[in-house]
Amino acid sequence: MATSTSGSSSQSNYSIKPVIVSIPIDSLVVQIESPVDFSSLKRNKVDMDALISAQKMAVYFQMLNGPTYVNLVKEFWIRAEVFDVDSAKAQEREAVSRNPSLKGKSRKEMGLEPFHGLEIKSVVMGIPVSITEGVIAQACRMPLEGRF
Repeated sequence: MATSTSGSSSQSNYSIKPVIVSIPIDSLVVQIESPVDFSSLKRNKVDMDALISAQKMAVYFQMLNGPTYVNLVKEFWIRAEVFDVDSAKAQEREAVSRNPSLKGKSRKEMGLEPFHGLEIKSVVMGIPVSITEGVIAQACRMPLEGRF
C-alpha cells in the first residue's frame, strides 16, 4: 500500500483492492432515474412539499435526484464488502495467528483500524471508501439519532 500526500497536510492511503464479485462490470445496471417523482405526485393532487419541508428532507431529495456517476458506482460495488463484528473478530484472529504475542491486545495495539460498527468498504480509483450509518446521516443532512 502506497502513501501519497494530497494538496493538504493530511496523508491518504491508496490501495488496489481485488474485485469481490464475479459479475462482469459491463453487466451491472445502475438505476439513475428519480426515486421520487414529486411533480407526478403533485399532478395527481398529492402535494408532499409541506411534509418534506417539515422533516427538513428537501436537500436529501435534491441529492437523490442529482447527478449519478455510473462508472464510479460500478467500481465501488464490484469491490465492496461488508465489514461487521464477525469480520472485525476474524481480522483480530488472523493478526493473532500471525503474531501470537498480540493475544489480548486492543485493535490499535495490533495495528488494526478501530471498529466503529457496521460499514461497507470498497476502493474507488485506489482510494478507500467506507459507508457507515454516520455517513448516510451526514449525506442526508440529518442527525445520527433516532430509532432507525
